[in-house]
Amino acid sequence: MAPGVERHGLLSRSEEQNRVRRLLADARRGQSGVLVVYGEPGIGKSALLEEAVAESAGMTVLRATGIEMEAELAFAGLDELVRPVAGLIGRLPPVQARALRTALSLAEGPAPDQLTLGAATLTLLTDAAATTPVLVAVDDAHWLDEASTHALLFAFRRLQAEAVAVLITARNGEGCRFTEAHLPALTLAGLAPAAAAALVQRVAAIPTDSELFERLHRETAGNPLALLEAARTLRTCAGAAQEPDGPLPVGPRLTAAHAARLATLPEPSRRAATVAAAGYSGEASVLVAALHDLGLDSGALQALEAAKVLDLSGGKVRFVHPLLRAAAYHTAGPEGRREAHRALARALADTNGPANRDQWSWHLAAAAAGPDACAASALGETAARARDRGALPAALRAYERAADLAPLPVDQGRYLLAAAEVAQLAGRGDRALVLADAATRTTDDAAVRAGAAGLRSQILLVRQPPRRVHDQLVDMASGLEAAQAAPLLVAAAGAACMGGAILQARVTADRAFALSRTGETAVFDHSAAVMRAHTMMLAGERREAAAVLGHCEEFLTATDPLSIGVEVTSFSAMDLMWLERFSTARTLLERAVRCARRIGASERLVPYLTVLADTQLRTGYWDDAYASASEGAALAGEIGQPVLQAYAISTLARMEAAQGRAAECLEHARQFRELLRGRGAELVSPYMEAALGLLELGTGKDSEAAARLNDLQQQLVRVGLREPTVLQHQSDLIEACLAAGDASGARATLAELAGQVQQAPSRWGLAVSARCRGLVEADEDAYAEALRHHEQLPDPFAKARTELAYGRFLRRQRKRGAARRPLIAARRTFERLRADPWTALAERELRAAGFETPIRRSPEPFTLTERETQVAALVIKGHTNREVAATLFLSEKTVEYHLRRIYTKLSVRSRVELARCLAIDARRA
Repeated sequence: MAPGVERHGLLSRSEEQNRVRRLLADARRGQSGVLVVYGEPGIGKSALLEEAVAESAGMTVLRATGIEMEAELAFAGLDELVRPVAGLIGRLPPVQARALRTALSLAEGPAPDQLTLGAATLTLLTDAAATTPVLVAVDDAHWLDEASTHALLFAFRRLQAEAVAVLITARNGEGCRFTEAHLPALTLAGLAPAAAAALVQRVAAIPTDSELFERLHRETAGNPLALLEAARTLRTCAGAAQEPDGPLPVGPRLTAAHAARLATLPEPSRRAATVAAAGYSGEASVLVAALHDLGLDSGALQALEAAKVLDLSGGKVRFVHPLLRAAAYHTAGPEGRREAHRALARALADTNGPANRDQWSWHLAAAAAGPDACAASALGETAARARDRGALPAALRAYERAADLAPLPVDQGRYLLAAAEVAQLAGRGDRALVLADAATRTTDDAAVRAGAAGLRSQILLVRQPPRRVHDQLVDMASGLEAAQAAPLLVAAAGAACMGGAILQARVTADRAFALSRTGETAVFDHSAAVMRAHTMMLAGERREAAAVLGHCEEFLTATDPLSIGVEVTSFSAMDLMWLERFSTARTLLERAVRCARRIGASERLVPYLTVLADTQLRTGYWDDAYASASEGAALAGEIGQPVLQAYAISTLARMEAAQGRAAECLEHARQFRELLRGRGAELVSPYMEAALGLLELGTGKDSEAAARLNDLQQQLVRVGLREPTVLQHQSDLIEACLAAGDASGARATLAELAGQVQQAPSRWGLAVSARCRGLVEADEDAYAEALRHHEQLPDPFAKARTELAYGRFLRRQRKRGAARRPLIAARRTFERLRADPWTALAERELRAAGFETPIRRSPEPFTLTERETQVAALVIKGHTNREVAATLFLSEKTVEYHLRRIYTKLSVRSRVELARCLAIDARRA
C-alpha cells in the first residue's frame, strides 16, 4: 500500500494533524519538540509522518526508516539519518567528530563512548538547525538498531532550545526503546464510523447503513489499511460488494493480503522482491549485482516499481509499505530466502569497508541451513567490530548467532562466553548469567569454564545478598584447579567485605592469594593481591595493605580495567583513597570511567562512578562528587544494582547533610533503606548512618546525633572494621557527645580513635584526633598540631571544622582577635561548599568574637535545579558555553537557555556576578 493511499486514513485526524503542525511551528520559532506516534500496522502512522514531511517547506528533513533486517547492523539507522548533513561533522568538537566518524565507519579509531557519541549527534542536529529549522522523521522506530537508538535517544532527550522537531513512529507492544524513554506520545486509534465510511466509499460501493459495513468496521476496528484491503476484497466478488462466508481479510491477515497481491506478479519479479526484502542496506547497486548472480536482470525491479511494490528513487530500494516487505520475504519459503541471502553475500564478498563486511557476515549466517564454520567466524569478527565501536547490543546478537552456527563445542562455548561478557558490559546481567551457564554446559574447555565462573561471580557480587554470594562462590571454587579457583575466591572475598564479614573475607582473600601464586596467569596474582590488601585495610592493617598495593600499582595503571574483575579496580581505588593517595585513586578511576564509557559498559561504569564520587567528596570537589554520585545512582537503578545504588545515594546524602538540605537527605535515607532491605550489606548500611549523624550534628540535634553515631560505632566493632578513614564518623561522635554533655563518652571514643591512628597513622586520623583532643582537653597546642596535619590533606571541609573549633576555643579563652582569623577562614570554606549549617555556626562565633562586618549570604543552592547547578559550576570556572555543552552533553543553545534562567533566578547579569553570588572560587578548576 503506497503511503499516498494510506493517507486517506488522515481524513478524520485533524486533532493529530494539528499536534504535528504545532510541532513544526515550534521548530520554526526556535523551540524543540519530540513526538512519538504509536499504533498498530496500517493505522496511519506513516501517513501522518509523510504529511509532516510534505508540510516541512523551508526545513531540513533528516529521515530514517527502521527495517527489520537492518536491526542487526550497528548504526545503520543513525547513518541513514545524518547522511544529508554529514558535511557538518567536521565542525564538531574534535572528540565528537572522531566519535561520530568512527561509529559511521567513516574513519578508523577507538570505540566511541555512548555519551560522546550521543553528544556528537546532539551537536550535529543543533548545528544543522543553526541556519534552517530541522525535521527529524524516524519511521518504524521499533526496528531501528539499538546502537542508533541509544545515540538518538540521548540527543532527543536533551533538545530544548533548538529549532528541531522530532517525529517518530513505532508500533504498539514492540518493546521499542523510545517507549521506555517516556517521550511525549500520541497513540492513533481506528477511524470513527463516519470517517471509515468516507474512506471505504472511495474503493467500494458498500452502503454505510448496511450490516456488511457495520461488520467491516467492527472487524477492522477502524484500521484504515485494513478497511481498504477488506473493501477491495469485497469489491472483487462479481463486481459488487458481497459478504464472504469466512472472516474478512483484516488484522493479522494483512500480510496474507499483500502476499496474494505479490502472487499475481511474474516469477522473476517475485524472486527479485525476495532478494530486495532480504537486503540490509537497500543499495540498488548491491541488489542489481545479486539479481545478476541469480540470472535476473533489472527489468524485474522495474516491474515491481510499476506494480507499486518498490520505490527505486535516489539509488535506494524501498518497499512502499513494510507489510509488503514482510510478505515478500516470508512467503518465499526457507530455501528461497537462503537463495536470496547467498546471492547478496556473493554480491558483497569483494567489497571493502566494515559496514559491507558486517552485511556479508549476516547474509552468510542467514544463508546457512545448519552449522557453518565460515559464517560463525565471520559473525565473530562482526561482533568484535561492533563491540569496539560501542554497539554492544549488536555485538551480543552476533556472538549468539555465531554460537548457533559454530560446528565445534569449544567454539560454541567461546562465542557464548564472549556474548555473556558483552551482555554484562551492557548492563544485562540476567542475560549474561544465562549465557555463561550455557557456555559451561556446551564445552569442558578449561578457559571457557573459568571465564564463565569469573563472570558469574562479578554479576552476583552486585545483585544478591553479599554473604550468600560469598558462600556460593566458595562452593563453586571447591575442587577446581588453582587458576580457576583463585578468581572465584577473590570475588567471594569482595562479597564478604560488602556483607560486613571482614574476618571471613580476610581468610578467603588469603586463600585466594595462596592459590594464585601457583597459577600461570599474572592477572590472577595481582587481583588476589589487591583483594588481600583490601581486607587488610578494613581490618586495620594499614601499613601492610599499603605495601601490597605498592607491588600492584604498575599493574593497575597499565592494565585495561575492563579486562580484570570490577572488584579489583573498585576496591583498589577505595584503598588508595583511604591511604590518602587521592591523585592516584582519581587517575585510576577516571581512566576506568573513560574505558567503560567508550563501549557503553554500564555494568562496570556504576562502581567506578560511585567510588570516584566518594574520592571527589573527600577532596573538596563537591559539585563533581554530586554529579558522579547522581549519575551512578541513576544508572545503578536502571540496570538493577541496588547495593551500589545505595552506596551512591549515601554519598549524595553526606553532601546534603553537610549543606543542611534535610528534606533531600532524609528522602535519600528512605530510598537507601528500601534498596538494602533484606540484602545483608552490612558494610554499606553504615554510610547512611554516618550521613544522618552529620545532619543531626550540624542542625543542633546533638543528643540524637550522639545516640545514632554511638550505635554505628558499636555496629562497626561487631563487624570488625578497624580503619577509621573508611567512614570518618568518630570525630562527629566526639563532637556530638561533647555537645550533648557526655564528656566520658567523648573521651572513650577519642581514646579508641587515637589508638587506631597510632597503630595505622593517616593524615586525616592525625588531624581529626588532634582536633578532638583539643575539644576534649581544651588543649591549644592540639589545634595547632591538627592544622599542621591539615596542610597535607586536601579536605577543605575537615580543615574548616578544625578552624571553627580552634576559633571557638580562642574566643572562649578571651583571645577574640586571634579567634577571628581561623573563624573567617572556616566561614569562607563553608560558604564555598554551601555548607549552610556550618557557615551559620562560624558566623555566630564571629559575632561573639566582635566581628561586626556584614556577612554575605549565599543564595540557597536548591533554588537552582540540578542541571542549572551543574551549568553554573562550570561557567564560573571559566568554561565557555561550548565547553560546558561538551562536558554536560548538551547543546550550546540549551546551555544558553539554562544560563538565562540562572541569571534570572539569582538576579545577576554576568559570570563574574554569578561567581560572587555562589561564593565559589573560580580558580579551583
